[in-house]
Amino acid sequence: MPFRITKICCLILLSVLTVCAFGQGFQQATGVVPPNVNLKDVSIIQRLGSQVPLNVPFRDQEGSTVTFGTMLHGKPAIVLAIFYQCAGVCSVETENLVIALEKMTDLKVGKDFDVVLLGIHPKETVDMAQTKLKETLASSPNFKGTSSGWHMLTGTLPNIRSVTSSLGFFYTYDESTDIINHPAGLMFLTSSGVVSSYILGANFTVEGIRKDLGIAKRNQIGIKSPDIFFGCIHIDPLTGRRSIVIENVLRVAGVLTIAAVGLTLLTLTGKTKWSKRNQDLLEEDPDEV
Repeated sequence: MPFRITKICCLILLSVLTVCAFGQGFQQATGVVPPNVNLKDVSIIQRLGSQVPLNVPFRDQEGSTVTFGTMLHGKPAIVLAIFYQCAGVCSVETENLVIALEKMTDLKVGKDFDVVLLGIHPKETVDMAQTKLKETLASSPNFKGTSSGWHMLTGTLPNIRSVTSSLGFFYTYDESTDIINHPAGLMFLTSSGVVSSYILGANFTVEGIRKDLGIAKRNQIGIKSPDIFFGCIHIDPLTGRRSIVIENVLRVAGVLTIAAVGLTLLTLTGKTKWSKRNQDLLEEDPDEV
């Protein structure tokens, strides 16, 4: 019996260690919030109905000075705030947006709506924006003839902040280390530059984009997008990928482990008492059992 108890306890301990190791590995694989970053500074606050400043100047992929007022052209727009050399969530967002737009054959970039990639890194250049546009257009034959509908912007930090603040898009930029931490999500504008809806995270569907473009086209204001949280699964605000909330997993695992240990000990104690009772009965009267 002692050997059996020891074996069960070892199995329980091994399970707990496995959960912890899995948690640590998942954090390393998907990225964790740096300890010096306040999540309140890295978030999207949905400012439905907010007016984007229409006269703030940026440079587009051709090096021309443009504003949101000159870009909208009487059509709704999708805004994606990224930086062009980002190897994390930016590439995930851009890739997923391009994939969705490629499949959306009933609406066409440049004809029915525009796409604005708002560069949030003040040191990035027009050449970087131009490279991003070339890569995007070359990714699908469906984008042939749509170049006028894509706007890859770069700008100064004050001008970038004036637009991102109106969008409710908050991120951190450390000039000394050149590090940016930012959330993930799409923002939809009406033809007059009013924020009409959001898609949070980095996973975009054709149906979702089509619906939000329709809202923007009708100059309507949509409802707030729900927070992205799937039980123990959520969209990492810095990577845009789904990851397990390790703290919650370990909390649940701890409760389950305590419950399992308690149940196991109760079961083993009960069996020991029952075995002892049977042994006593056998010693007193072998025919009674």
